[in-house]
Amino acid sequence: MKDAPSADNAKKARNYASVALFVLFFTIIANLYYTGGPIYYRVAASLAVIIIAGELILRINNFPRILSGVYMAKSQLGIKLMEKLAGKRQWLWNGMADWGLVMGFGLLSLVIFKKDISRRAIAFGTLSMLFILIVVLPYSSLSFAFINIPHVTSRIQSGTAAAGASQPNLVVYVIYAIAALGGFVLYTIALLGYNAALILYGIAVALFTTITSVPNYAGLNSSVPGVAPLLPGITIPFFAGILSLALILSIHEFSHGILARIAKIRLLSSGLLMLGIIPIGGFVEPDEKKIKKLGAKLQNRISAAGVASNMLLSVIMLVPMLLMFFYVMPHFYHSYLFVSATEKGSAASVLAVNSTILMWNGHNVSNITELQAAAKQDAAYSNVSVVTTSGSYVMKANATGKIGVFIGEAQSLGGGMLGGAASFFYTFFSLTFLLSFLIALVNYLPVPSFDGWRIFTTSIKRKGYTLATTSFIVVALYINLLPWVWIIPNLGIPAAILGAVAVAGILNWLWKWSR
Repeated sequence: MKDAPSADNAKKARNYASVALFVLFFTIIANLYYTGGPIYYRVAASLAVIIIAGELILRINNFPRILSGVYMAKSQLGIKLMEKLAGKRQWLWNGMADWGLVMGFGLLSLVIFKKDISRRAIAFGTLSMLFILIVVLPYSSLSFAFINIPHVTSRIQSGTAAAGASQPNLVVYVIYAIAALGGFVLYTIALLGYNAALILYGIAVALFTTITSVPNYAGLNSSVPGVAPLLPGITIPFFAGILSLALILSIHEFSHGILARIAKIRLLSSGLLMLGIIPIGGFVEPDEKKIKKLGAKLQNRISAAGVASNMLLSVIMLVPMLLMFFYVMPHFYHSYLFVSATEKGSAASVLAVNSTILMWNGHNVSNITELQAAAKQDAAYSNVSVVTTSGSYVMKANATGKIGVFIGEAQSLGGGMLGGAASFFYTFFSLTFLLSFLIALVNYLPVPSFDGWRIFTTSIKRKGYTLATTSFIVVALYINLLPWVWIIPNLGIPAAILGAVAVAGILNWLWKWSR
């Protein structure tokens, strides 16, 4: 009779110890994130701390280890909630799963799923997919501002902005047609293939010109990796990034669990796949043997539930993100002007570079528009008064009415704690909007362990189709990673060799599977 209380006390002690370790290592990693110093040192130190944290937490709780520091944090807590949700409005959950299937495969759903999904649902899902692609996706440029991968995001942001500012051309219409025909699956495959072709062309030009004439690396230098890491504290904001990933992964796995319970499948456990204290995945552990005995319709609904919920979450998060962007953040972000550079030997050479410009000719200035108005009276050889944070100056303009200064405009966050809180929530909404969409997009692909793989292998009986599609995706993903070879020369080439070995292994496994 005393065993049960002892077991409960031991469990509580493990929980308290895990929470204490989580807080401790979270604080250490946060300090590394905010401390200055070489980025490689901070990344290496953070990774070491994360692995140590993972090893301690998994040993205390006897969690299954995947790799060093990577473990499955299993729990029974979410199962009761999933069972409760599965008992209400089953038509809504089933409809969401069908909606996810159609968005993944577009009009091809008529062939792939046949009578499992109504034509009305296929029409609605296809239109929804195009709406997300045409109306929702252009706002991703706002979210990419929080991703610290300059070689990738600078081009994505400028490309998105240009696409939004210009009229649709033939290429855009072709993309829409591809998406309508084959949904986000064919859309993603087409983009991966197109970017891979550009990268291969750049490599071919570089090799050819190296052999025949002066090497031309312009194509390589302008290549954009189609795949990039999203790591809290390194490539995305630390706190908002962790919270966003935890929400996205939890909703994804909960949705799988709810549809499994609707299909009368018992759930063994649920939880998060953790790298130390950072969630890198989620899981629901159903009875896989019983799932395989279900019909294709129910199996596909279980598989599609996660991507459908992520797409829905992305659309939902767009609303608070835009509300924050247009109506909240302007009250906390303030524009200011600064001296970016001065012409050598000019009157403005006395100004300190990076100093903030406060007044111009007696007028307060905080943006380019105000500066242009204040500088209208600057005539040839006139006196120009400028007040900066480094002092007050009166300079004589040249024959064109200029003093030889280059001015930049930036923004600073004000409002104290309230401004900081607003910035955090705006970052969280923006990241969740973008990452939820990207995670859904990737999970649609027919790659082993992804949701798309289950859907393909369940619905497409000819293994040759799946083999060809998956092989193309694996090779395209590898090629999309190749630009990192010349971005990070010390790490890229060994990584490229290891990647080629991994691709060969995956292709060999796929060939054996298809036999």
